[in-house]
Amino acid sequence: MKQLTSDEIIKNRVETINQYRVLQYLKKNLNIFSIKIFLYDKDTIKVIDCDDKQAYFRYSTDKKEVLFIEEELELNL
Repeated sequence: MKQLTSDEIIKNRVETINQYRVLQYLKKNLNIFSIKIFLYDKDTIKVIDCDDKQAYFRYSTDKKEVLFIEEELELNL
């Protein structure tokens, strides 16, 4: 799992198209510089907020949307 730097976030430096879609969603909906962003897998980005709470955002190719997943265990659904 790789943490993105501020420069990588600004320049959209991710590994897959689905990660790019998730990053665009995060940029649009969250203050991305107040959270830590990690590339979790080819479809998912992990986010840790200032209170050390974790969440996952996954792009669903079936639904064509970004899904919010609260716990790592739910990722296998």
